[in-house]
Amino acid sequence: MTATWIAFTLYAITAIALGWRSHRQRTSSTDFWTAGRHLNSSSVGLSISAGFMSVSWSCVYAVQLFYWYGLGALWLITIPWLISLTGIYFLARRYHCLPAFSQPEMVGRRFGPSARRIVALALAFVFLVWGGAEIYVAAILLSPQMGISASNMILIISLVVGIYATLGGFRAVVATDKLQFIIVALYILAMGWMTAKGLSLTNQGLPSVGATGTKSNLGWTTLFSPGIVIIMVTFAAYLPGWLFETDLWVRVQAARNDRAARKGVALAGMNAFLFVGLLPLFIGVSSLILFPLEGGIYPEAVGSEGDSIFAALVTNYSPGWLAVLVAVGLVAAAMSTIDTCANVMALSVAYDLFKVHDQPHGQRWSQVTMAGAVIAACIFALNTESLWDIFYLSSGVLTTAVAFPVAAVFLPWANQRGTVWSSAAGLGGIILAYFLEVHGPLAAWEPAWLADTDLGFILWGLLAAAAGYGLGMVTQRN
Repeated sequence: MTATWIAFTLYAITAIALGWRSHRQRTSSTDFWTAGRHLNSSSVGLSISAGFMSVSWSCVYAVQLFYWYGLGALWLITIPWLISLTGIYFLARRYHCLPAFSQPEMVGRRFGPSARRIVALALAFVFLVWGGAEIYVAAILLSPQMGISASNMILIISLVVGIYATLGGFRAVVATDKLQFIIVALYILAMGWMTAKGLSLTNQGLPSVGATGTKSNLGWTTLFSPGIVIIMVTFAAYLPGWLFETDLWVRVQAARNDRAARKGVALAGMNAFLFVGLLPLFIGVSSLILFPLEGGIYPEAVGSEGDSIFAALVTNYSPGWLAVLVAVGLVAAAMSTIDTCANVMALSVAYDLFKVHDQPHGQRWSQVTMAGAVIAACIFALNTESLWDIFYLSSGVLTTAVAFPVAAVFLPWANQRGTVWSSAAGLGGIILAYFLEVHGPLAAWEPAWLADTDLGFILWGLLAAAAGYGLGMVTQRN
């Protein structure tokens, strides 16, 4: 435990030092958010990669999905993510030439300040949720190794991220991302090694074809094990939002030219294939052997629904010296996403809603907003429970409130009022439908095929966005 604390402290000091260095390199309050728009391809690619190689996403949620559904989980995370990165690669040249930096700024230049504010508000909500989820999962995994409560771990992680992100802004986020990518890659590879070690101790390879996913009850090689409806709803929820996901586009816009942006996205795509595809698939499927259900119940070692598989691997198959390195890997994986989420949330509030960079003492207000974003994510983390709801609701908001306005920047036929009303209706509609479905009567009114997915709120959000566009278009014409 002492060694783990030493390793954690050294890493925290290094991250804060990078934040201070970035602070010294900053030349203006705008530079706090844009890093001078001069990133090379490796900075773009590694920063994007570090963002998605997170504790909650590729380290927990992806593995959990493969544990639940086997090979069919590819449709729920890996395939839509690779499709999204492919789309970003081809769109990068078109968007990078825009003078606008943030997505709300792009939308505002075409559709006016109201559109900019609504998109900024939606993004602030999404990245608050993602940042809080990341802090929560990291704290749950780290607190046993650190010998403190999860709540205290949440506070410590938030404090470290808050210091270096507030000091250096987006430049600090990118600088720490490159270090974090290396550590997280080694961490996930170490988890793969522990999994292989566990299989060798059981004298087995991958499970037999007849072995079933813990949630699907279908053989793990069944390609459509989650069910066609869940797969289709997942694509509807994820693809549009992920294609225009702000944290990715911030890095694209910060590249020195469109060639550097595209090369960076290509590098991120290769990393995604390995770290959001092959390795989580191997670990999740192997866990069907290492941590099988016990009388239909998840073993205590892997948590209530298989969300603590990495912790179980460390407990059962990691030598003591490697456990210390694993703890640092967890910290790096968490912070690489937490700082990204805090940066986008703060960017949306400070740069797009209040435009503090254009005001007196803009640098100071930018830093205050960044600190406030980390504090908000910390508070959210203290009240988080379900990753399933978090990822679907937040990705749904991206799809219903952000994706169309950003895409419409280049659509000559897009109606101004329709676009604004679509974004507002999509944001309000999906959040209202979520609470009515989870805590109200909506699920009882839905057809069984939709209610069984627990994702009906996404469909209602999409319908609300479409209705908003239609109503706005008709009233503007009149």
